[in-house]
Amino acid sequence: MGSPDVFARLLDKYLTQTITAEEQQQLFALIQSKKHTSELEAVVAEALEDDAFDVADDPVLRDLIFERILQQRETPVRRIPLYRRWAWAAAVLLLLGGATYFYFFTDKHQQSGIAEHKDDHNNIQPGSNKALLTLSDGTVIVLDSAANGAIAQQGNASVTKLPNGEVRYEVNGKATSKVMLNTMTTPNGGQYNLVLPDGSKIWLNAASSITYPAAFTGNQRQIKISGEVYMEIAKDKSRPFMVDVDGRSVVQVLGTSFNINSYTNEGKIKTTLIEGSVRVSNHANNNRTQAAGVMLRPGQQAVITASAEDISIRTANTDHVLAWKNGFINFESVSFQEIIRQIERWYDIDVQVEGPMPAVKIGGRMDRGVQLSDLTLFLNNFEIRTKLEGRKLILSQK
Repeated sequence: MGSPDVFARLLDKYLTQTITAEEQQQLFALIQSKKHTSELEAVVAEALEDDAFDVADDPVLRDLIFERILQQRETPVRRIPLYRRWAWAAAVLLLLGGATYFYFFTDKHQQSGIAEHKDDHNNIQPGSNKALLTLSDGTVIVLDSAANGAIAQQGNASVTKLPNGEVRYEVNGKATSKVMLNTMTTPNGGQYNLVLPDGSKIWLNAASSITYPAAFTGNQRQIKISGEVYMEIAKDKSRPFMVDVDGRSVVQVLGTSFNINSYTNEGKIKTTLIEGSVRVSNHANNNRTQAAGVMLRPGQQAVITASAEDISIRTANTDHVLAWKNGFINFESVSFQEIIRQIERWYDIDVQVEGPMPAVKIGGRMDRGVQLSDLTLFLNNFEIRTKLEGRKLILSQK
């Protein structure tokens, strides 16, 4: 198990997605085991001889790669889907959650790059599980500092904070007729998960909120959201699930999974259906008839602009839409301005562009767990200068 040949064979099978579950466990155990440092370094060293990396003769970069591997060894390993066969060294780093190597695409060809860390960026960490929970009486609970376990009682509903960054509501007995509205709000640099009293699962991205009753009563389940939220709604044909999106759109659901992006500074409300079916209406049409609006099929996205009454439907790339929920920053098929807004929300910083907006095309995605310095290394490879002043990141074209 400990030989470089075995490690190389398993990693090759991982990259080509031909690895079995048993072999994958073996590979992860080999990566995480401190007994196999020399084997790990041997495989990476071999990969660095590849002309595509052009760092074989640079001891500083080689040392940085090995240092990152050893630093990341304690990080829980998770599989990252790979859509092309990447070189071994980068795959090891990605498996470990590191971001020393970045892969990106230009209009002409695929490139790879690595740059030296700058100490002035190291103090900005990525977002984490942070949120405020406002109870029906106005009490505010800071979830990231609250102890795990029971944190509140709302009528017959108990509210529990779990260690995995999730708040769960459970109704004990018959729900009271009194509606007790709660609100969960994430700041810039925050995210949180929520399980509603009907069992529906909610994921909140940064700078988002959801308002909901501590227990659903009546013949409808109604909530209100803003920002970006992914939902997996518990099926209940007798009680449709209604989502008010900033008072500008209504999504009617029976039981399904979908994503809504309604950030004000994005200028659009985008509802993307993953599974099941939903009816999407703009606020004006929803007040006219029950049948108003459009029905979506899985893989479709409804788009409502700030000024338009009509709803446009297009095919969505669901991997890109759900990148944030799955732990990634998506750069594929988005404008540089959208990338900037993602960075601002996730790292809780202000981004300022000096001079003209960089005319670059960025592709791929990055683990959301990386610190800002890793992100700036990525941008540097696109001839973008980065300078950090406090919590303001200044970008300019080189």
